[in-house]
Amino acid sequence: MTSEEIHEYALGLAKKARSASARIRTVRADVRNQVLLEVAKSLRENEKLILKENAKDLAAFKDKISPAKYDRLTLNHERLEGIAAGVEQIATFADPLGKVLEQRKLDNGVDISRVSVPLGCVFFIYESRPNVTIDGAALCFKAGNAVILRGGKESLYSSKILANIFRDALQKFGVDPDAVQLVEYADHSIVGMLLKMRDYLDLVIPRGGENLIRAVTDQSSIPVIKHFNGICHIYVDKSANIDMAAKIVENAKTQRCGTCNTMETLLLDSALSDADVKKILDPLRAKNVEFFGDKETQTRLSDVKDFEEEDGYHHEYLAFKLSIRFVKNVEEACDHIEKNSSRHTESVIAEDKAVQEYFLAHVDSSSVMVNASTRLADGGVYGLGAEVGISTDKIHARGPMGVESLCTYKWVLIGEGQIRS
Repeated sequence: MTSEEIHEYALGLAKKARSASARIRTVRADVRNQVLLEVAKSLRENEKLILKENAKDLAAFKDKISPAKYDRLTLNHERLEGIAAGVEQIATFADPLGKVLEQRKLDNGVDISRVSVPLGCVFFIYESRPNVTIDGAALCFKAGNAVILRGGKESLYSSKILANIFRDALQKFGVDPDAVQLVEYADHSIVGMLLKMRDYLDLVIPRGGENLIRAVTDQSSIPVIKHFNGICHIYVDKSANIDMAAKIVENAKTQRCGTCNTMETLLLDSALSDADVKKILDPLRAKNVEFFGDKETQTRLSDVKDFEEEDGYHHEYLAFKLSIRFVKNVEEACDHIEKNSSRHTESVIAEDKAVQEYFLAHVDSSSVMVNASTRLADGGVYGLGAEVGISTDKIHARGPMGVESLCTYKWVLIGEGQIRS
């Protein structure tokens, strides 16, 4: 494609999205739900075809992407069932649109209310996660938004069939299929052009690695909701139930290490006994997790190595690797988190209520937990259905983003001829 053809293609996507958003914002909630249920049904009915297309992506990028990305790219029966179940769950949610968020009567007699409405047109960019094609489309559509989906080149075959399944469901119920569009070309210049089309697009959501998100943020003239990385911490206090701590730490690091809510740094109270520390770390050692830390930590633990990366404790591994540090107390743990966290998810394991309360009050992340695994930081776990992403921003949306995070509001005033004097 020539640069002129690429520009026309990108502009066409944006214009069709804007046109579709004007049509779908008034689609009844029951119709939106019927579309979603049809999508879930079609995902199950077309499992063999979907997996066949996914196999093309997997074959094309075998040994060419990291194990974490390859895992994200992989679809199977269980994951497809999870995607379908997530869409069904979204269909059961109360309609997020038309909700009266506040209402009162002004001194001049005008009735004023604040009512939830769609954001409009969303540009959703993600890497090798074909499941996000459905997650993003379902959440955006439930909230009455049009969406342009741009998956990574690794997932092109998978994303195409999934997007077409959604578009077919829209068409079946008389809804403009351009409410869901997929960028079907890998040319990066298309993304750059779309990021400048603020006359048509209202929000950009990038979901992927730090390099992708920074590139999108730097290029976009449209508001971006993002998180750059997931440097998640767990602090184990001397008051912790050690059996509980060992279980939580193992889950947070090894249950699925390629996700943004994986624990990347373990902070241990220096008052913990060597026996307790061993009980916490041995399940990780059994799974061949590598440990990295400062000289003080290496002095206490013989299997802790020097950091491989210059950023030291401010590093996201997305692998069976873990940073460890000993701290004097919860105050020092919170100071460490303040300096090194990406503001994603942090957890404290403690029985001491004062320690719990101090941690909750002083840690400024989108999710803060007590006696729980950071892996719980997820839209599905929070009851939001499939999430469109996790935001570490503070304006508009924060943490796992479900349907309500894809809405805004407008003021509605009902008068009887009032004017301003």
